[in-house]
Amino acid sequence: MSSQILPAETDFSPVGSPPESHSSSRSQVCSHITLPSLSSTQLSYPCTLPLEFHRHIFEELLSEDGLLILSRGLGLRRIICALLKIYSDKESLVILLNANGHELNFIKEELAECGVKKPGLRVVNNETNSKERSELYVSGGILSITSRILIIDLLQKRIPTYLITGILVMHAERVNETSTEAFILRIFKEENKEGFIKAFSDSPESFISSGLSPLQTALQLLQLRKVFLYPRFHVMIRDCLEQRKADVTELYQPLSPSMDEIQQAITECIEACLSEIKKGNGNWLNVDDLSVENSFFRSFDVLIKQQLEPVWHRVSSKTKLIVNDLTTLRKLLEYLVSYDCVSFNSFLETIITSQTPTSALSQQQQSPWLSLDAGNTIFSVAKRRVFVRTSTTIPTDNTQKNSYPTSKLPPGIQPVLEELPKWNLLAEILQEIESDITSHATETSRTSSEGEDLSHLNNTILIMMENERECSQLREYLSTMHIAERQGLDKERSKEVNSNSERDEPPKRGTFQRGQQPPNKRRRIRGGSNTAASVVPTRKSKAKLLEEEAQEIANFINSNQTILPEVSTAVTFSTNTSLNNSSSTSCYDDEFDVEAFSTYFGLLDLRDLIIIRPISGEEDDRVLQSIKPKYIIIYHPDQAFVRRVEVYRTFYPDLPCKVFFMMYENSIEEQKYLSVIRKEKDAFEKLIREKSIMAIPLGRPLRVINNQYESLNINTRIAGGRITQQIKEPKIIIDVREFRSSLPSLLHQSGIEILPCTLTIGDYILSPNLCVERKSISDLIGSFNSGRLYTQCEAMSIHYKQPILLIEFDRNQSFTLQSINEFRPDIGMNDISSKLVLLTITFPRLKIIWSSNPIATVEIFQDLKKLEEEPDLETAQMIGLDDGEIDDSLITNNAIESDYNLIPQEFLRSLPGVTSKNYKYIMSKVENLKELSQLSKNELQNMVGNDNGNKLFEFFNRDVKEEK
Repeated sequence: MSSQILPAETDFSPVGSPPESHSSSRSQVCSHITLPSLSSTQLSYPCTLPLEFHRHIFEELLSEDGLLILSRGLGLRRIICALLKIYSDKESLVILLNANGHELNFIKEELAECGVKKPGLRVVNNETNSKERSELYVSGGILSITSRILIIDLLQKRIPTYLITGILVMHAERVNETSTEAFILRIFKEENKEGFIKAFSDSPESFISSGLSPLQTALQLLQLRKVFLYPRFHVMIRDCLEQRKADVTELYQPLSPSMDEIQQAITECIEACLSEIKKGNGNWLNVDDLSVENSFFRSFDVLIKQQLEPVWHRVSSKTKLIVNDLTTLRKLLEYLVSYDCVSFNSFLETIITSQTPTSALSQQQQSPWLSLDAGNTIFSVAKRRVFVRTSTTIPTDNTQKNSYPTSKLPPGIQPVLEELPKWNLLAEILQEIESDITSHATETSRTSSEGEDLSHLNNTILIMMENERECSQLREYLSTMHIAERQGLDKERSKEVNSNSERDEPPKRGTFQRGQQPPNKRRRIRGGSNTAASVVPTRKSKAKLLEEEAQEIANFINSNQTILPEVSTAVTFSTNTSLNNSSSTSCYDDEFDVEAFSTYFGLLDLRDLIIIRPISGEEDDRVLQSIKPKYIIIYHPDQAFVRRVEVYRTFYPDLPCKVFFMMYENSIEEQKYLSVIRKEKDAFEKLIREKSIMAIPLGRPLRVINNQYESLNINTRIAGGRITQQIKEPKIIIDVREFRSSLPSLLHQSGIEILPCTLTIGDYILSPNLCVERKSISDLIGSFNSGRLYTQCEAMSIHYKQPILLIEFDRNQSFTLQSINEFRPDIGMNDISSKLVLLTITFPRLKIIWSSNPIATVEIFQDLKKLEEEPDLETAQMIGLDDGEIDDSLITNNAIESDYNLIPQEFLRSLPGVTSKNYKYIMSKVENLKELSQLSKNELQNMVGNDNGNKLFEFFNRDVKEEK
């Protein structure tokens, strides 16, 4: 079943085929499709392609099909949107593949801003039935279709390939020989020689990962012959982006001594783990990839697991444990520079707790790095960053007594609460920005007095973080950083403020107290020109801000407003007499009070904002263009976002923009950032070298037609056997749910005709006598536990002479059901092997076939089909249906159930009391799942019988809370 959320109102009702008049008119229009002419007016798109290198790439893609590989952050989505705008008219049908929901939303918005008329980009997913899809295909335009739906519609001829003008493939690095996208492109090029294919990618590292000629292989899978490479060091891109450089200040903040000590200890642990892996697994691993530098990336542990997966059953338990430890150590390196000291120490304590020897966890199963001296250093130094133990129970230092509320701490514990060095550096940057804004205030006020409009001025500060967790952490720090300033105020002023707000002031967060001063930072300034969500005020002094906030909080609490929505720190809380007199329950009224809303909410002034956002890829381009910040603080170094700032600065050369680039010096953060830049540069150099020597043969067949059936059709009585009989292409009927796997694509590539439909019994019908139920290892275990496999084997044994259970392994997994370490002297009834034996005893005619990978399955199917007749589609569809369910009108269609929504159908068949014999009858009586769940017990019993009706009624009406 699909993992997508199913609306209860999704209909089961069948739909008809599209009117013939629309189809005929559409075929007349599309029978002579030509590419749009490239006039000068069509090639000028200032809303999307204002830069020269964007327009150059766009013109190249329009003139010739190919694969575009562009560096990250240089506006790949802009080029895609410009191409979609060209083909947005209804005279062409262009399909967009491999776009996720988040990307589709932004593409729709960008197309609307560029003037694309409605309906624009339309999305076809599992909620779109076959009739609606057929109408969309006929109407033309630009469509985004999921790969599984498109391949089924292509095979069922619901969308004739001559209607398709072209296909745009996003994330081309994901296309491999077993992917559905490669299957789609192969069918499209076989039947439509004139249609175009254009592929896009911003991940050059993916095209040099494996194989002898990975780029050439990728082009063959994409049915393309040309590649366009545009790295950041391309002459055109370099000249365009360096015309107007941003005013960049690079700030290199050293780590604190304790953080540096922890980082060195974690690096030692990683080196020890890597050396241990090399000792016993050097024959199975690429030793050159096992370096500390590569271990900083998330793909490292995945790469090791992929290399060890074919021999995973021969790998020792210690090696498996070390591979998992590498993931933990990599996370520790990331958390060291992003988590505060308390959160980092808490994460380490969870590791210690999980590794404590218990009855379930033996001493041999503990992580080896915990017993190293470096491992002990990690835990001890991390604890010293939070607190230290003292010999005296009560501190005598008055400063310490005032700094921390030690009355709530255990005796002998003195808090340290070391701050992240970047926090203090960020505070200094904000002070510098505040001084810069203040210095221009006099000039601004003088200009405003002369009558000029200053509404366009913008002093917005944009701070870009790595993730949302860091954003919330920094918001809390910026909202509490004034607490340290309070301690430096005059005693009388402090007493006065504390007496007024002592009972109203919220408790201080000890985690974010101002601790020790950071080491001196190193600053480097590049550029000299004046170029280039939480909200916090920037112009008010901190002492005055403290008094105002204390008074506002006191007024707010005293106003007896117990229930109010949470607002930002930039919104001031003022008393409202109308709200004071209202009860707390009045806040839940449905009536909208405009006066109360305007009191607490409103538009914020862009001239006085600090916006904190996580780095979000292509979405950051729209953020920069919408808010047009004057100050950009890159808190977390990100290669793609730095380039987006360069592109933004080139877009708006007249807008002032100052960039502050923050980085920990001599840290994992710096090394990872430089490694990303170097890896991308090396990847482009290898691609350029391979492009110069690459040769793709002309006229290469898209499929390998197997001629093994010709020898079976030679008649020696006709010309001595020199004339062979005309044979048809072999056919296999496949259930539409099987298109989630790679096997249908491989069968089609081997020269077998694929007939997709919804089968009641079996997954693959090889002949009128052979029915195959395919199971992966995980699916096999789940089917045994649920009892579904018994029902499936029973149905195959009743309707077919030769039922077959195919157990298929993944090509990267070891070809063994159980590893050597899992064998036990006694075999229980719950073991998978015991269940397989019982299954063969229960169904003597059932044959079990073991396949090592999908490629081996194709060869097995070809051998099984020898001397067998071809299956009939209509007969296979009717097998398993009751006599009352068979309708002549359904038989004439391409598929009996293909006109139904498959997702709610699968959900219905998984309910208790619903069987393969009654689910069709239920679908004819109710419109959707919601209507079925609202039926009474008698109505359900009359529909599916007493026993099944009781099961279905109890499932819909049971109380989960009482069961817990």
